[in-house]
Amino acid sequence: MTERFRSPWIPRIGWCLVALGFVVFGWGMQRRASLEAADEGVIRMLFVPSVEQGTLVRRGDELARFIREDSGLILRTEVPTSYAAVIQALGADQADVAWMPAFAYMLANERYQAEAKLQVVRAVDRFAVLVTRNGNAEPADLAGLAARRIAFPRSLTADLRLRLVEVLDREAPGWIEVPVDDDKDAVRRLVETPLEVDAAASSYVFSGPHDLVGDGRKEMEYERPGTLTETRIIYTTDQPVPEKATEYFGCVLTRTDSGARRLEDFKGRSFAFTDETSTSGHIFPRMLLDRAGVDLGRVYFSGGHANTVQAVWDGKAVGGSSFYSPPGAQQARDGTLVGDARMLVLSRMDMERRRAFLDEVRIVALTDPIPNDVCAVRKGFSSSLWDRFHASFTRFLETPAGREAYFDLVAGVEAAVTSDNAFDGFREALETSGMSADSLLEAAENKLKKKREKAAPAPEAEKDGDKSTEKSTEKKDTEKKGDG
Repeated sequence: MTERFRSPWIPRIGWCLVALGFVVFGWGMQRRASLEAADEGVIRMLFVPSVEQGTLVRRGDELARFIREDSGLILRTEVPTSYAAVIQALGADQADVAWMPAFAYMLANERYQAEAKLQVVRAVDRFAVLVTRNGNAEPADLAGLAARRIAFPRSLTADLRLRLVEVLDREAPGWIEVPVDDDKDAVRRLVETPLEVDAAASSYVFSGPHDLVGDGRKEMEYERPGTLTETRIIYTTDQPVPEKATEYFGCVLTRTDSGARRLEDFKGRSFAFTDETSTSGHIFPRMLLDRAGVDLGRVYFSGGHANTVQAVWDGKAVGGSSFYSPPGAQQARDGTLVGDARMLVLSRMDMERRRAFLDEVRIVALTDPIPNDVCAVRKGFSSSLWDRFHASFTRFLETPAGREAYFDLVAGVEAAVTSDNAFDGFREALETSGMSADSLLEAAENKLKKKREKAAPAPEAEKDGDKSTEKSTEKKDTEKKGDG
């Protein structure tokens, strides 16, 4: 009796559930389609093809899933095949938001009135040091600074200043502050006005032993040779203060034994830039050298930052230029120690060889600052929609997985609110250099094209061709890379 009762109803209930599922699914698809058609709750976000595309797609999908679950917004992320495609998509209302380099943003703003909203922030681990003159009668420890005059830079961040003040108040009662402008000025006062200043405070980041950047002593050494031998660091704060940077630099490198310790020393000598359109590897370093009145000798382009460092190390060029950022926690963890392009070569060495390498290749000078990448929106993009996305994106960055994904996407740790006028200095620098944002875009497109052609599989006829010709070509390519 029970079997007779159940047999007709169970299939009917099952079919009803299936039908209900189709109805709900259909309603959901219709609702999503209507949202997308009306652009209500939908954001089309693009990333420039700056790193491996699979990573961008995977991490972009992770961001989209979080935003959908957190805010209900539908985030559609894509990685176009070119920088120009990203810019054009913003202008044609085919994209709402895009992450791009500063030069690409400048074009999007100039052509289509795109608006800068966020800027990539990178982390810097900065210490503070106290410096005194060498000599038996000079203070050798904190206690020796009691009732002494200390040049204190106004440029020190509040956290670094607080740490130094606390330790000085405790260990050197009665110390006297002498306000100065910056780190280099503090050390200058120490070595040039010994009757007025007994010590100097300075910010400090790790650098190679012969680098002329990293703290006030090294910066002063560039202008006044002998500063490093005349002074000493008697105190360094125990822990770094993490600082946030929205800019990076170009730098000029050389071998420690090259005899070049100032920009003027590169006159008439060989020099390796990275790429003709690289801001940190050519444009800004070239401006730096031009301002110093340096007419270089043989100049060539290495094709990459690591290639330039290698060329300088091998002695194929007396000088070279590449990117520079102060080191952060990431470099401390992976043991590359520095945040500039030397870390690309250091990463291939064991720890013992790394210290020796930094002893052999040094940084002579830094360029003007260069802005980090930008997150921009198209003209007319809904401000309320942006506010919803920004709030959700901020929550994404508060999660460990979100921070990891964001680092893979744009090599950043935070995203700072910004506006267009933050890039005025960069615009002026490009105008001064004679290099336009358009030419930078064209060159970037050519590099992407060559990269895709190189990654494409060779035609069958070429694969079956003369092996000796293939080996000869490989040898030439290797030599090119070695020369940078």
